[in-house]
Amino acid sequence: MANNNNQKNNKFIRPRHLKKLGLPGMIVILLLFIGVTVYNDNFSGESNEQQSGGENEVTVDQHIDGDTTRFNYNGSSESFRYLIINTPEIGRDGEEDEPYAAEAFERTQELLDNADTITVEFDEEEQDHYDRYLAYVYADGEMVNETLVREGLASVDYVHEPNDKYEDLLRDAEDEAKEAGAGMWSEQ
Repeated sequence: MANNNNQKNNKFIRPRHLKKLGLPGMIVILLLFIGVTVYNDNFSGESNEQQSGGENEVTVDQHIDGDTTRFNYNGSSESFRYLIINTPEIGRDGEEDEPYAAEAFERTQELLDNADTITVEFDEEEQDHYDRYLAYVYADGEMVNETLVREGLASVDYVHEPNDKYEDLLRDAEDEAKEAGAGMWSEQ
């Protein structure tokens, strides 16, 4: 009966094998458990940024046009289409360039080639049906998508939910470009 009362007064009843470990042993087990949990959270194959749509550093492999670039990403050359914008098309197969196509291409090339760091930020869907990555592109922290729109070298286009995180920002930039008569808006 005395043993029964003693058990009732103990707030924590530990199994016998844990009693043998003592306090130092239990601390070691706790630290191991915490370490494994942190390791699994931080090194599960993707960085936390990639999992949450954060920014990922890339390097230029090839400039395609004003709104498409091949970047070295995850160990291979991948095509990236800039989200929510459209630049005038460069003529292919003997066709003429659309107005401001060369300027948009050159400006994109200039921004990327002069950057110390280039990052891409994904929205909700990372790729389109052509297997191109869809991203907001940053040159030294400046969003290239926004710069092209603000300078009148791109229009807001191809807005498809759920990839519309910066639609309002880009529409505001386009309104400013139109008001200022910048680039393609100078003739309207």
